Amino acid sequence: MPVTLADIARETGVSKMTVSRAINNDPLINPRTRERILKVARRLNYKPNQHARALATNRSHLIGVVVPDLMNLYFAEVTRAVESVTRPAGFQILICSTDEDPSREIGEVEALYHRTDGLIISSVLAPTETRAYNKMIKAGAKIVLVDRTMKNLNCPSIATDNVEVGRLATEHLIALGFRSIGHLRGDASSVSEERFEGYKQSLSKHKIKYDPSLVRSCGLLESDGYRAMQEWLTKGSVPEAVFVVNDPAAVGAMQALEDAGLRAGREIALIGAGNIHYGDMLRVPLTTVSWSRTDMGQQAARLLIQLIEEEPLPEETKKIVLAPEVVARESALRTTTTTFNRASSFSR
Repeated sequence: MPVTLADIARETGVSKMTVSRAINNDPLINPRTRERILKVARRLNYKPNQHARALATNRSHLIGVVVPDLMNLYFAEVTRAVESVTRPAGFQILICSTDEDPSREIGEVEALYHRTDGLIISSVLAPTETRAYNKMIKAGAKIVLVDRTMKNLNCPSIATDNVEVGRLATEHLIALGFRSIGHLRGDASSVSEERFEGYKQSLSKHKIKYDPSLVRSCGLLESDGYRAMQEWLTKGSVPEAVFVVNDPAAVGAMQALEDAGLRAGREIALIGAGNIHYGDMLRVPLTTVSWSRTDMGQQAARLLIQLIEEEPLPEETKKIVLAPEVVARESALRTTTTTFNRASSFSR
């Protein structure tokens, strides 16, 4: 039989109402009493009845988290940081992955919207595609954007400065002495557009002419990076250094180089962005641009809980920007002067 509030009340000698208030962190409950009740609840392995709790409070005590790619450890770290805040606050999380597919995103969000108290979303939509979200917010949805931003959307967001990410990555390659610097560009999301803008700004600052032929369409997945670099190598004209939109795509690009008999950091320098968990353990450790995923997830969770509790948000907390920094490793070093035919090397 499942443990009930009545069972805990009998063990502690208090009323069921007191037990309920203690479990729901009612500030009027004496802290010592709350701790005594929670200790008994843990010992009895009490599991809250979410349905009954929702009926009593008109809340589900569920938070939806929508991310582009759960196979990307970056988003796993962000989600784990979200949960480190939501679980102690009495919320459980439901996670959906859109697989970087804009056509899936709205459907996933709408499904979660009707089952949760609020949503944390890392959107793969273009920054201007806000109609559906504006409609939800006007209807009362509580939404916080994480990692990615959207234009003219009235909700809090927390992200890094992605223009600065693009600038820092390109500046790092320029500082190493490279002048021919390519870019594997991502998708239509704010992340990709802003990093591309930072790339162009850095070239302009150093009076390096922007060459559209050195920018190739890519994507944000490892398979995208592999495909894009493979095609580039086959066609030839790969530059001496490449800024890849994010770490998973950079890992894919690095694998394409390996398959062509080339080595990142030797013939071609690579730099990514995001500092994924295993980036320093690759055969060639990946140079990247980093920011705190823990801060990102935790602050997003706190903002959402404030929205759910209808607490006023100070203006400075509505748009939080985390500062990025370069993490230098072996994939972006000064290349050798060896001349090779990139087109033919992939066909070996």
